[in-house]
Amino acid sequence: MQKSFLEVVLFVAIIAGSARAQTLAYWRFEQGPAGVPVNKPFGVPDVSGNGNHLDPWSQGGNGGYEYRNQTPYTPVPQTQQINHFSVKNSGSAPTLATRSTTQSYGPGSYPTGIDIETVTPGQFTIEAFFKPESGTHHRTIVGRDAMGVASHDPRLAALYFQIRPDQSVAICFADVSGYWHEAVSERGMIQGFDWSSDPDGDTGQWYYMAAVSTGQTLSLYLANVSAGTNPHRVAQTDLTLSGSPNTALAKGTTNGNDWHAGGWSVGRGLYNGGHTDRAYGYIDEVRISSVALKPAQFLMMPKPTVDRNPIMDGADPDVLLADNKVWIYPTSGPRTQFYTYSSSDLVHWQTHGPILDFRNMSWIPGDKHAWAPGITEKNGTYYLYYSVGPKPSHIGVAWSNSPAGPFIDSGRALLSDNNNPTFEAIDAMVFTDPATGKSYLYAGGSAGSRLRVFELNKDMISFAREIAVANPPNFTEGAFMHTRNGIYYLSYSHGGWNSDTYSVHYCTAPSPVGPWTYQGALMVSDGFHKGPGHHSILFNPAMGQWYIFYHRWNNRSGSGPYSGSRSIAIEYLHYEPDGRIKPFILTDTGVGPVWLGKTLPSDFTQDHVVSTADLHFFAETWLTSSGMTDILPIGGDGRVDFFDFSVLASQWLQTTPTP
Repeated sequence: MQKSFLEVVLFVAIIAGSARAQTLAYWRFEQGPAGVPVNKPFGVPDVSGNGNHLDPWSQGGNGGYEYRNQTPYTPVPQTQQINHFSVKNSGSAPTLATRSTTQSYGPGSYPTGIDIETVTPGQFTIEAFFKPESGTHHRTIVGRDAMGVASHDPRLAALYFQIRPDQSVAICFADVSGYWHEAVSERGMIQGFDWSSDPDGDTGQWYYMAAVSTGQTLSLYLANVSAGTNPHRVAQTDLTLSGSPNTALAKGTTNGNDWHAGGWSVGRGLYNGGHTDRAYGYIDEVRISSVALKPAQFLMMPKPTVDRNPIMDGADPDVLLADNKVWIYPTSGPRTQFYTYSSSDLVHWQTHGPILDFRNMSWIPGDKHAWAPGITEKNGTYYLYYSVGPKPSHIGVAWSNSPAGPFIDSGRALLSDNNNPTFEAIDAMVFTDPATGKSYLYAGGSAGSRLRVFELNKDMISFAREIAVANPPNFTEGAFMHTRNGIYYLSYSHGGWNSDTYSVHYCTAPSPVGPWTYQGALMVSDGFHKGPGHHSILFNPAMGQWYIFYHRWNNRSGSGPYSGSRSIAIEYLHYEPDGRIKPFILTDTGVGPVWLGKTLPSDFTQDHVVSTADLHFFAETWLTSSGMTDILPIGGDGRVDFFDFSVLASQWLQTTPTP
């Protein structure tokens, strides 16, 4: 039986109306151009088609916003719409707000579709991207104006979608029955940028947040877009426990001199009838829906970035660059064994070992654990320094002709703490000073939190002498030394290993043994990654890049103590012109794939310059499957062709990058 034309039209109209009803307002801030103020009146159109446009309090100036070309994503992951612009406050009292009907302080937009100011939805979803300034006040990203809607406190507005002073995030609202509901995350979820030193927010981080009310459950999701995280549910409240007969969102009836009941605001809140809780910084892609969206329907999904962190389970990673591979030596696997893991691109890893087993070493008691290895190479021999714990602890040493082992143990302790309460013999790290050729062993931590430094003999398995050094500020354990441009960097872990206090700090010095100039924290916990620490740092000449390898606790909440497995991750490391290490964030995107090696990928002759000799070598392998010259994509594709030649051409006459 065929449907009539009228039935088809009616069906299409119902479907269209349903889809339209889901999105009450969607503000994309795409008018631009960058640097231009948002116009009055209603310079931010509602692209949902309902006509709930936003009006700035002023066109630029103290109460306004201007367009910026910093955006979290382009295109928007869910819709694939190009995203050119966001908005940033141009003054200290910014406001963007709806105004459906004319008020004493401005004309109305008179929506042609659903008027967002009149609805009291039983379900809703609020979404926004933002890159906030730092602050210790409430910062409301999206609000709904009202007074007298919360029975317990009439000063409260109808809704706050906000950052709180302790850097937690929250969704709070009054329902039509006068009940107040909140879902609040743990503290420390947000890291804002410092406007005084970085007014354009170049060091800031983009976040995505979504609040979802099903009528029975209130959930809050947060993603650190800059770190590549997925939206995590960071808070949830069972609305049915409140006893409210109706949990639909309130709109209120009382108006003020410069606001009206039911109006929506972006970038500010309302409290006790006054504009407040300004959210300074960037805001983008704000959407309000009258349904409870699933995470797969969020604007930032599917996430376009690839997760490469963490790379494996384990802790205490030390690293080595050898044979065009990175080798990681962590605490991992059975408690009496060490393994190593190699990669030619920092993405794909191969397991080797066990490379050393305490069960084959008679000098080590059976109740001891294999912890925190350190690796170095000198004169073609690889030396593995390792911790034997718990207290009384020891540091041992073994050697091999290959980074893959197996390692031959020296048969005795290189260093013991003899149960001394002021020192623990753990966390050995060896550094060879390129300026002098001397090798130093750094050790100690935890019990006594004391650092000791020893100069090694040329045999690398005995000490020439101990060098007295000052204990660096906030030192707990896990020292690491590297040098760049004549500056020596001592970095180390601070805090409790199984808590969110665990972090990395660093000092600079004119020599490998000090004196130390404290430079502050390098890595700290955030809302998504806890207890970053016990790290190592590596320069990769093939790319001219620095990396930091470290362990962290993933998928943990609260301050600890945590249990279970830690995970190893990698981040890029960059330096300021004066030599300080640039601030960076802990990511899920990580590093790679990258070329690895002590020369450029096209330096096939390894003479530290890409020249005619390399071109001849390349020509001899043209259209073959040569592994050495098959360099693009990273890891090769089984054929030496024009794509590989393009890499050689781009590196022509270049020399090996130096640290």
